Amino acid sequence: MIELLTNLKLIFFVMFFLLMLIVESYFPKRTWTSRRILRIGFHGLIALINTLIMRLPSLFIIIPALLIINESNYGLLNNLESNFFIKSLIGLMLLDLAFYWWHRINHTISFFWRFHSVHHLDTHLDVTTSLRFHIGELLLSSIFKVSLIFLIGIPISIFIFYEIILSMSNQFHHSNIDLPDKMNATLEKFIVTPRYHTNHHTIKKESREANYCSILTIWDKIFFTYKDANDLERTKLGLDDRTKEFGILKYFKHPLS
Repeated sequence: MIELLTNLKLIFFVMFFLLMLIVESYFPKRTWTSRRILRIGFHGLIALINTLIMRLPSLFIIIPALLIINESNYGLLNNLESNFFIKSLIGLMLLDLAFYWWHRINHTISFFWRFHSVHHLDTHLDVTTSLRFHIGELLLSSIFKVSLIFLIGIPISIFIFYEIILSMSNQFHHSNIDLPDKMNATLEKFIVTPRYHTNHHTIKKESREANYCSILTIWDKIFFTYKDANDLERTKLGLDDRTKEFGILKYFKHPLS
């Protein structure tokens, strides 16, 4: 079952990535400041390296944790007397809330920011940015995921389903798509949109250290962390150091600098 769900996750990941790549080609919000083929190649190489390395924690940490939960009564959901639908809904909401806080921690604690800042070194924003995560951050995220699996008692199918929705949301809100104002205004009442997340990638610290939601925007509203940048601010993306956007050695060495 896990192998089937994992394969489905990969299929959705690739297909939705290609869809966003095509859509942003025809309806771009911002003009690319660097060659797209360079961005695709560089971020694609990072994704390949990360995928190969992350097979180990997936096989030996995350999947065993899911199997243990599947055969035990550990976690919150396994101790609730509700039907599968209610448990699934609660589980998905708790996961999304947890990832809001994980993202926020990655910005507010300097050790975690060392790794997460690699993602923010990108001076542009498009669907390939969704591939730009340091392996150190992904390994730390695996430990965080295992703790959530045991605390929440999340079923295998629901965890993989959330991972699929999370990756699709990640690709969507990093994409360089120019949504009509009315459509964007409606969507961002519920989910993170490209414009919503572009606020989070501005050089302006006020909006960069806000807008932490991954899928649902409700958490930024509850915890008062939504900040709206203006159109001009959304054209200046990345960090003050603009020399490390590309370069594989710079990329991997950045957390040590």
